[in-house]
Amino acid sequence: MTLDLSQISRLGFGVSGPHKCDAVDRPQTIRLIHEAIDLGISVFDTAPKYGDGEAESRMGEALKTSDRDKLFIVTKAGIVDETDRRDFSPAGIRASLQGSLKRLGLDHVDALLLQGAASGELNDDLYEALSQLKSEGLVRYIGASGRDDELDLPINEGPFDIIMAPNYAGMPGEQVKRLQDARNAGKHIFAIEAKNGAKSALKVSLGKTGRWYLKRQFKRWADRQSGAPTPPKGKLSILDAFQWALDSKLSDCLLAQTTKSEHLKQLAALAHLDAAPRGA
Repeated sequence: MTLDLSQISRLGFGVSGPHKCDAVDRPQTIRLIHEAIDLGISVFDTAPKYGDGEAESRMGEALKTSDRDKLFIVTKAGIVDETDRRDFSPAGIRASLQGSLKRLGLDHVDALLLQGAASGELNDDLYEALSQLKSEGLVRYIGASGRDDELDLPINEGPFDIIMAPNYAGMPGEQVKRLQDARNAGKHIFAIEAKNGAKSALKVSLGKTGRWYLKRQFKRWADRQSGAPTPPKGKLSILDAFQWALDSKLSDCLLAQTTKSEHLKQLAALAHLDAAPRGA
């Protein structure tokens, strides 16, 4: 039997972003996953949307030589692919999970999260279908991921055990209250986007990974210029921002994503993982 929610590591690894494409070579992603496991990280999060299944396939390759019983594997459903095609129907969610299990090489995942489901996409038929997946042993926990009011219904109704949402220093009050409501409702909180609490810094690199990050930074700048909702500018150093999120009482696991071994070791040390080198 794999880990339950009371046994997971304080820090998780997100197999997403540059790990879904050739910004990071496939062997490098697999090596980092193994390094994360060696450092004491037990939670790994991915989704079929990320690279149209490429991120899940990389995770599955890494799992072939890992002790599955010591890991907590999370994937998502509802957003079908990189075009953001949506299918939150009971049949669509089941088909998505079946595809994820095949790519991951697993007979079940520890958690399946609905990825940004709108309130109109949630209904009793879907809740029953999610509960059926649990009863069949294909999923152990059900959750929902999001950033704003799409989380309000999952926090207050339905078969949801986990809420995945931003939690960072300087986060707007309405988002803090949402996490407090989730905690009061007995939900486990998986935090994301700790970097939003850090000062922004333009990084220029000629490498393909650096170009991927630069492209993302430019997109966020363009979003701000267009008036699209964006997080407030952070004030902390990057390590202080992660420490703040790790220390927060409004999360059970902080999910981080990195492409560098040294950064992974730093984060593991901040999280006080047993296998992490001190002073990294």
